[in-house]
Amino acid sequence: MNSEKICEEALAEIAEGNTNALSVIYDKMSRSIFALAYTLTCNYCDAEDVLQNTMIDITRSCREYRGGNVTAWIMTITRNNAMDIIRKRKARAELALDEISENTEAEPRDDFFIMETMDMLNVLDLEEKQIVLMRLYKEMPYREIAEVLGIKIFAAQKRYQRAMKKLKKYNKE
Repeated sequence: MNSEKICEEALAEIAEGNTNALSVIYDKMSRSIFALAYTLTCNYCDAEDVLQNTMIDITRSCREYRGGNVTAWIMTITRNNAMDIIRKRKARAELALDEISENTEAEPRDDFFIMETMDMLNVLDLEEKQIVLMRLYKEMPYREIAEVLGIKIFAAQKRYQRAMKKLKKYNKE
């Protein structure tokens, strides 16, 4: 049985009250959810919060799922949660600008590969990052990417192609 079908069945079980079925979705989707959240927020702790909020939202809104593509539905929830955190972070930063008394440094990360990848992805705008992540990491078809982002399939294909050209150009420099 494929991952999509397994998650769909788990979602139906959650809707019937079996909250233990959420672990099935977590096992199948948590890496993808975290990866998208991290790409959008550029912050490990925020990405963990997005993952947790997404799991909570899946439990709360499972009855609203009307069939179709469960991966796209979950990734849309993830994206919305990440955007909420980004908005809150921006508001907090604006309020704190006047109150900053000392510089704080982010925790250093020793995982060179992740840093290199994130540096490379920084040449892309937010939407391009999302498209590349969904296409390469989650192996989502353009139809699903278009559904998550609310754009046409052709637009998803073109934006992916442009993003890949940017990444290739960056890699040559």
